[in-house]
Amino acid sequence: MKLYIAILATGLTIIAGGNLFYTLAKDMNVGIMFLYLLLAVAICGLMAGIITLITRILPKKVFSPYRKRFRVNDKENKLYNKLKIKKWKDRIPELGKLSGFSKSEISEPNNPNYIFKFLTENCIAEALHFYSIVAGLLVFIFLPREYVFTIGLPIFFLNLILHLMPILVQRYLRPKFFKLYNRLLRQKDEQEIIDKNKNVIETNEKIA
Repeated sequence: MKLYIAILATGLTIIAGGNLFYTLAKDMNVGIMFLYLLLAVAICGLMAGIITLITRILPKKVFSPYRKRFRVNDKENKLYNKLKIKKWKDRIPELGKLSGFSKSEISEPNNPNYIFKFLTENCIAEALHFYSIVAGLLVFIFLPREYVFTIGLPIFFLNLILHLMPILVQRYLRPKFFKLYNRLLRQKDEQEIIDKNKNVIETNEKIA
């Protein structure tokens, strides 16, 4: 969380300071500049909130971890290891508790149904962050031409960084939980076979 707040605070400070210098140099209205800066930030925040609501309304099958767009291959997974995501992933805020399902704590590690739900929530998180990046392009529509490059572009890239980091974390975690899920399914199938054979044996013993 601290890393996230530091990036956000540092980014906004640099953008505001740069635009203040630019506005004074061009003899423009400082108040108007800050108004457009707040507008750009508000657009990104509002769109992220709207997209979050949409992802909760859509059917869960839309975010199935088996869908091609959510699969992570070995080459991609190696990249995430090189980025050392494991060391900083816990510094990224986890907002799953707002939807009633926290991804920061695995409360039922031996329950395949729970792990599959975890994978689905993982895909939902990735999707909402991805489309929040895309929605960030709206800042270029609502800002006047003189602030497109000084406010619009920096805010877009700051928005991109803040949403890209959680996407990387989700895609880093998914293969690990897919392996766990598949292992639990195999164990469940094996246990069902054992129980079935046990019941057959007990039935035969009663008949005998």
